[in-house]
Order: sequence, then structure tokens, then C-alpha cells
Amino acid sequence: MSTSYDLVVIGSGPAGYVAAIHASQSGLKTALVEKKEWLGGTCLNVGCIPAKAMLFSALMFDKAKKLASYGVKIKGAETEGGISLDYPQVVKRKDEIVKGVNGGVAFLMKKNKIDVIRGHGRLKGKTQVEVTAADGKKTVLDAKNILLAMGSKVRELPHIKIDGKDIISSDHIFFLDKQPKSMCVLGGGVVGSEFASCFGRFGTPVTILEMAPQLCSTEDHETAAELTKALKKQNVEVLTGIKVKSIVAKGGSVEVQIEGEDKPRTYEKALISVGRAPLSEDCGLETAGVKVNDRGFVDVDLNTYRTNVGNIFAIGDLIPTPMLAHTASAEAMFAVDVICGRKRQPINYLTNPSAIYTYPEIASIGHTENALKAQGKEYSVGKFPFSALGKAKIDDATEGFVKILTDKKYGEILGVHIVHAKATEFIAEFALGNNLEMTIDELANTIHPHPTLSEAIMEAAHAAKGHAIHI
Repeated sequence: MSTSYDLVVIGSGPAGYVAAIHASQSGLKTALVEKKEWLGGTCLNVGCIPAKAMLFSALMFDKAKKLASYGVKIKGAETEGGISLDYPQVVKRKDEIVKGVNGGVAFLMKKNKIDVIRGHGRLKGKTQVEVTAADGKKTVLDAKNILLAMGSKVRELPHIKIDGKDIISSDHIFFLDKQPKSMCVLGGGVVGSEFASCFGRFGTPVTILEMAPQLCSTEDHETAAELTKALKKQNVEVLTGIKVKSIVAKGGSVEVQIEGEDKPRTYEKALISVGRAPLSEDCGLETAGVKVNDRGFVDVDLNTYRTNVGNIFAIGDLIPTPMLAHTASAEAMFAVDVICGRKRQPINYLTNPSAIYTYPEIASIGHTENALKAQGKEYSVGKFPFSALGKAKIDDATEGFVKILTDKKYGEILGVHIVHAKATEFIAEFALGNNLEMTIDELANTIHPHPTLSEAIMEAAHAAKGHAIHI
């Protein structure tokens, strides 16, 4: 049995389901293939959404401890000792949010008349996808075009065995039935830093073990330093520039041997967070002749997201672009436009924002200062601390800064780095501005409302021009 479609999308994450909706709305008969029991991919189910739900609980726990200082009194909780964390409720709320958003994606599939085919999708050739259901039943879908959006998986290390119980990955941490008494996090990247910030504020002593000289190695050095300083206030020990020789489960705990230390360190849980790898295996790429590079990423033309096989496209974590949900969704829209014959300017990844949901949050776009130095580029720096803003004091959110890097000759904005409780909300102003080729003069002359946190953006622009007002 086979069914014909204009487009078959494999994978229902932020790349796949967005592509399916855009394709159906563009008049294409579309099928979406998903092997998991839920839609939404890693981001919705074991990534972005549940992580941010737990991080919000951590923020509320922080705020609750300080209610008295805001003039809010709760009977029986006059001191910090009267506030406690209900971890099962944290998990319950997270699950309810995931379930609700998951149901929303399913509704969108029905609303847009997209056929959702459950099972493992594999390319059977250049124009066919074979779907194997959980019961072994196979269905063949004929497709004029195929879009690969299978996403990524947790990257593992050969010398450390993840058992899902004591030594866990980000796939497992959401399903812990109780709060760990102690935890080490191997890897101080985005995911590792977010979970360290979350559980540290819950009250779990956390140690981050990072091989690179700084946390979040692709971020600006001042951003990483500010994050490190903040985490140390959140019950988190940060060790950078170190190598872990082994992590071994020992009956309800783990022993971590760091190179150069005589004795292993002991923790209740070890979270392995060393990145993600593309899910390009066991999907029939070789059958269709689709090329993959030596790191497992599918080769595509970044002007079209077309593979070497003309009617097969790939987007999201499968290709060597930033592994971010919003990036994947943007690539999805673009690829479908190409399939529909619409012409667009290629995505400029320097205008693609990065967002990290530690506390304070980190958001960035464009070049780091170290990258500009390596290029030999002449640039100016404008920096403004949130501690100088009245609104930041009112919101009890004075940590962090806005840092703007500009070209000295033309005033082009080359990079922006924000550290603040609401940093991820501010960066969109620069994403739009960079797409419109905004200069530092135009930004500095844009009126920002007072009193707001966004005034820090205008103030940093003034600083970049050499005439800061409020510092």
C-alpha cells in the first residue's frame, strides 16, 4: 500500500512540524512521519520546554525567599526557613505544560489537514519513504519532495557509561522522582549550565566540570565570566580547564575521577552534557544516495537546504548549523519556500540569536570580541550595566549588562552580548536591527520607554558612541 504526497516530512520537532504546517498552508499535500509516541521532538518533550518550566520554578523559589523584602508577608513563612521546595509539584507542573503544548501541536496537525504517520521513517529511494509502525506494519509513502528533520540525540563519551539511573543525560533528568542530594555536571555548555543553575537554586550542591577555559565556550568571554560569578552564588562550583578521567556508578552514587586529583569525588547523580549528535543513522540515507559528512551531518546547500539529491532537503539539527529550535524553524520555512518556488534571501546566521536560560539569562548575536580580534577587525565596545537602571532595581534584577560591538568606520553592529534576567527577550531587537542593517547611530537615536529594562540597550549604544549618559 502506498500514498502519494507533494511533501513528506520525517521528524516532528520544531523543524519538522513547522515545515509541515507551512507546506500545507502553501497548498502542498503533506505527511508528517514521527516514530515517537509524542509530537514536538526533543525541544518540546525532553529539551527547551520542560527545562524552562523547571527553571521558572527555580526562579519562583528564589523570589519566594525574598517576599518579605518586597513587603509581602505569608503567615508561617516570615523567614527564608519557612519556604520549602515541593519537587514532585515542580515535576507535575512541568509535565502538565509539556502535555498542553504537545496537544497544541497535535491540534495544529489536524487544523492544517496534515497526515501524521506514526512509525520509523526511512528513505526507500529518492521518492519513497517507508514507515515501520510499532507493530511492525510497513507503509510506503510516495513523495515528490522529502524533508529530513529527524533532529539530534544526546552525544555520549566512550569511556563513560550512561545508565539512566545514577549517570544520566538530559533525556533522563526530567524524570527523576526526587531532587538529588548532590550532582556533578560534565560539560559547561548551554544545557549543562542551565541544569546547574536550576538544581543549584533548588538547593542541590552542583559541580560543573568543563574542559574548555570558560563556560559556554562560543559565548563572549565577559558573558562567560558573568555567568560563572552568578552560578557561584547559586550553590554551583565551577571548574574549567579540567579533564575527567572516569565517572563510575557505585551503588546509588557516582565516583568522579578528575585528572590531577588523588581521590575521586562522590556525588549522588552525574549529568553528562557534552553536546548532541545528528540523528542521521538508520534512516536510509545511503539507499537514496544522500551524502553525509564525517561528523554525521547531512550535506546541504545552505542557499536552498537541498541535499545532493535534488528533491530531498534537510534542516535543523541534521545539518551543521546552530542546534537551536528557532533556527530549525526558520530553516523549515525557508526550505518549504524553495520547494514552492518562492525566492528569498538566504538565512544570515550572524543575525541568528543565541539564548541561554540560566539565571541571569544570556543572549547574543553576531561576533564575540575574541572573534573580532582574531579577524584583526577594528571595533568599538559599548557596555552598560543593568545595576544603573531604576527599573532593574524595582524588578530586583540588577545583575548583568548589555555589550555592543560596533565597526569603527561605519558604525555597523558586529555583535551583541546581553546578560540579564530577561536577556532572551531583548535580543530580538538586535535580530531585527541586524537584518535591517541598523547602525549604532540609529540605535542610539531610537527612543526607548522609561522606566524600562530596555533602556540598557539605548544606554549601551550611547556608550559605544563614546558618550554614555547614566554611567
